[in-house]
Amino acid sequence: MFNRHPNCPGVSRRSFLADTGMGFTGLALSAMLFRDGSAHAAELRAGPAFTPKAKSVIWIFLCGGLSHLETFDVKPSLTKYAGKSIDETPYKSALDADRINKNIVGANPNHGNRKTLLPLSTGYQHYGKSGLVVGDWFKHVGQGCADDIAVVRSLWTVHNDHGAQLTFQNGRHPREGGTFPTIGAWATYGLSTLNQNLPEFVVLGKPVADCCGGSWSYGGGYLGPQYAGVKLEVDPKAPLPFLSSAD
Repeated sequence: MFNRHPNCPGVSRRSFLADTGMGFTGLALSAMLFRDGSAHAAELRAGPAFTPKAKSVIWIFLCGGLSHLETFDVKPSLTKYAGKSIDETPYKSALDADRINKNIVGANPNHGNRKTLLPLSTGYQHYGKSGLVVGDWFKHVGQGCADDIAVVRSLWTVHNDHGAQLTFQNGRHPREGGTFPTIGAWATYGLSTLNQNLPEFVVLGKPVADCCGGSWSYGGGYLGPQYAGVKLEVDPKAPLPFLSSAD
């Protein structure tokens, strides 16, 4: 029988298995089993009713983009009542305190004095069989594909400030915190990936909503950090070593 040194009692088989299972080997094994389980669950998940054609999703969000009032959601009444205050129009009820307190979350008091209406900065026309109204800044879009694009005008928000930027990403108000998955995280969660060696969700440029959410605008929330966006630097003065200019 093997005689153990009195100062080194040795490691029993039970201790060895326990230490191994709860160490790095156990962590690696858990990750592998998780992947296998996720793959199996994906096989069992009901597929779409049709074969999808899209291979990837590019979500372009312009923080401080063009005015919707003069592009694809034209408001002719702005020109009609230009120079007047909202109180002098049929829409003066929009300033009722009860209505504002009910429909707006965290209203900015500094915006309360902005009551003079300004006219549209461009004209507009109807295009295509659908009669899509498009501002003159985008007349080529109207002429070329008015009947081939979908313009959604039914969106609404409880903000009167920049917090709506974050709502576009995760459907929540900034005061609710960053525990909710963003649209990119949900796409990653639902579609998975064909390559385990590449990030599934990447963020180019300065992340959106830096003033009203920051990393919350591309985080994985309660789905877990593995579904969060991987931020890539795109500084032209410090290009990534594996990318070259199109020129």
